[in-house]
Parts: sequence; structure tokens; C-alpha cells
Amino acid sequence: MGTRRRRTLSFKPPLPAVFLAMTMTLRELGSRRDSMMSSRTESTLASAHGCTPGKDKHGERAPHWRENAECYITHHAAQTSQRQDLILKLARVFMMLGAPSYRLEAQIQDVCSVLDVQAEMLYLPDSFFVSFTDNASGIGSGTAKLIRQTRTLNLGKLKAAYGIYSSIVHGERSVVELSNALDDLMFAAKQEYRQAWWKLALAGGMCSATICPVGFNGSFLDALISFPLGALLIGIQLLSAQNELYSNLFELSMATLFSFLSAFLASTHVFCYCAVASASIVLILPGFFVYTGALEIMSRNLISGSVRMGYVIVYALFLGFGLAMARRGSVDYTCTLSHNPDGPWWQRTFTFYWSGLKNFSPWRSRQMLLLILFSLVGFVPSHFAGIAVESQSYVGPAVGTLAVGVSASLYATFFSENAFVVMITGILYQLPAGMGNNGGLLSYASDTDSGSPTSLLAGFETGVQLIGVGVAMSIGLGIALLLVHPMSRGRGVVMS
Repeated sequence: MGTRRRRTLSFKPPLPAVFLAMTMTLRELGSRRDSMMSSRTESTLASAHGCTPGKDKHGERAPHWRENAECYITHHAAQTSQRQDLILKLARVFMMLGAPSYRLEAQIQDVCSVLDVQAEMLYLPDSFFVSFTDNASGIGSGTAKLIRQTRTLNLGKLKAAYGIYSSIVHGERSVVELSNALDDLMFAAKQEYRQAWWKLALAGGMCSATICPVGFNGSFLDALISFPLGALLIGIQLLSAQNELYSNLFELSMATLFSFLSAFLASTHVFCYCAVASASIVLILPGFFVYTGALEIMSRNLISGSVRMGYVIVYALFLGFGLAMARRGSVDYTCTLSHNPDGPWWQRTFTFYWSGLKNFSPWRSRQMLLLILFSLVGFVPSHFAGIAVESQSYVGPAVGTLAVGVSASLYATFFSENAFVVMITGILYQLPAGMGNNGGLLSYASDTDSGSPTSLLAGFETGVQLIGVGVAMSIGLGIALLLVHPMSRGRGVVMS
């Protein structure tokens, strides 16, 4: 062994061989470094997206590791045009199904970041502008897209849309699969809206009959006669969508028609004009516009929020003018003249004994039970707050929205569900309840009928009252978010 060692030490390789060995060694070290860096990068990206490398029995990485690593790169494998189409489809689906508009830009921007697409966007009511750029600075060649889509609140399909949004953000499925899922969702929503017209009419009648005793001091007879009027309203609304000329006069004509019918029924001294007229048009009150506009202004979306608030004032003037065309005499807001407190039960004003009638038990959907539960949570504090502070009509909606926001946010936090889907019905109830305490639109109708010179001012006061109720609802919702998530840095993520 000693001799061999001396021979090895005494061996002098030629100089080119030394250079060749050094070059091969450096190349080997460089390839090892690159492989280590790539493996670190894959491990870091995979761990950031919830993937962990598996190992087989020999300690090597399992064959399915490459498939697990694709949870991050699967959406990047698609072409740029496919990723852009996915973003546009998601924006259209959110607008179609009634997702919170004040969160739309932030949600689409999150999707653009995940899909590695540079885009600038702007939301206006029923319109969404998207400009795709080629670099991060936003300067350079690109394409601009305009999406025009009317909003229709569909809570069932909206929950499925949020599931697709979660799959995009977490990289659970490929771009092609998600794009096909959005296409199927839009097609199903359109088919459901066309084929279920009789279900919508039935639901409209139930809404009018339910809100009549609860929000407008109606009796059982008032609620009973409000059912066909609410169903008729939805039926005419579905037909008016096919005629562009009549759709512009739909609200005014419906308010005038139902005002005449309510006045005719009130002439029998059995029905209350205020309760029947208000309950019959409750589904065309701009409650969702007020709620959305107030939240947009609070979220610093001043353009769309201001447009909605201005529209609410003009919309209230149209409804008030339509109600005033058939109104004669004084308006009995509390129905004390037409309801005898000593009369039969079906002719009396709403009492707490009736509150159990609203809590019907659904048999197909757990979500429907939650909607009813959160609506009751908002009704109880709003009702008692309105009784305690009668002079301030904004206290009841604020307290009711606060209760709904806190309970829905806690439910969404503990059960990993979407808060907006389960709390929207309880929040939208606050608007007719807040408007029904002081007469609402009927106060403007009464001043117009009496020939008061300040009737137009009363109309603007009604619009301001609508905005005030919306602001109170937004404040209650903001306080609820602060109480449940005091240290959160997100922009209203819990409410979306």
C-alpha cells in the first residue's frame, strides 16, 4: 500500500488534463447548485400553496410529487388569453349573481395576481372595465375589455361562484376546468331564471304577505290580499324585461296601479291602505341599491356609490308620484282607523303571537334555515330599538344590521362559510322596516295629494330618508366587522 501511495503522489498529470478535471468539477458543482435551488424553489412554492413532498420506502421523492407540485403551476400552464378569459368570466359571474360590488375590484385583482396577469380595472354600476397590460408598470401595449351585466341576486349560485373563486386562488384546478365550470354556472343561472317564473311569482307573493304585518302594521286580511298583488308585481316585471319601452315606466306604472287597488280595498273599511300599498310594492323598493351604494362610499368607491345614491333619490320620487296619483284623504300609517283592537283576530294589527308564522322549516336546504334564523336575529333588536327610540328612524336599522353582521360573521369564522350569502336577507329587511315607521313614500304621496307647496321637498326628504337608512345599515355592518375581527387588515373580506 505504501508503494502505491508513493506512485500516486509521484504521478504528474499533464496540464491539459488538470484543466479538464477542474472544468468538469465546476460544471458538476454548478449543476448540483442549480438542482438544489430549483428543488428549494419548488418546495417553497409548494409549501406556500399547501403541498408537501412525499417520499417512498427508499427515502426518495415519490412519483406523485411532480403531480402535487402542479398545484402551483397548473394555472400558469395555460396561455395568456385563456387566463384573461377566465378573469373576465369570473367578473361577469360575480356581477350576474349579485356579489358585493364594493369587493369586486379587490377580488378580481387577487385572481390576477395568482394567475400572473397584469391588469387595471374600474367598476361602475352594471359595468366593469378591465385593461390587460404587458408589464407591471401598466404602461405598454395591451387590450381593454368592457363587461355590461345587470345584477340579479341568486344566493344559491353565488355560493357556487365563491367556491370557484376559492379554487382559483388556491390553485386547486386548471384554467380550462375552471373556465368550463363558470360557463356551466352562467348557463344554469340563465335557465333557472327563465324556467322558474312561477316560482318567482310565488316567492314575490310570500314576501309581500310576510312583510305586510311585520313592517307595515297590517292585519291577517291585509297580508292575505297582499299575496296576489306581490305575485302580480313579479309576473309583470318578468314580462316587462322583454319590452324595453315599458321597462322604463315599470316602477311608476306599478306604483300607480297598486295605489288604485289599495284605495279601492280601503274604501270597504276592512283593509288598511298604507299596509296593502306598501307591502305590494316592497319588492321594487331600492333596498339593495341603498345598501350597496352606502358600502361602496364607505369603501372609498366614490364614483359608483355616488351614482347609486343619486339614482335612489330619483327612484323614490317616481314611486312617490305613482302612489300619489290614487291617494285621497289622510294617510293612516299605523292602521288604527281600519283595525279594531277589540275585533276578531284576523282583523287586528300584528302581535308577537304571530312571529312564529315566519319561521317555516325548509326541508331541502340548510342555507334556507340559516337565512330565516339571521332574519329573525335582525328583526328582534330592530323592532325593540324602534319602539324605544321612536323619534330616530335610523336607530332600528342600525341595531338590526349590527346584530345580523355579528352573528353572520361569527358563523362564517367558525364554520368557514361565506357571510354575505347568509346575512343578506336579514339586512335587506331593515330598509322596509325603517321606511314603514314614518310612512316612507306615502308621506310624499299625502303631501302631493293635499296640494302642499312643499310636496316636492317631501319627496326629496323621502329620498334622504332612504339614504339615511342605508347609511345606518352600513354603520351597523362596519361596527359588526370591527367587533368580530378587530385586528384584521383586509378590506371587508368577512362581508364578501
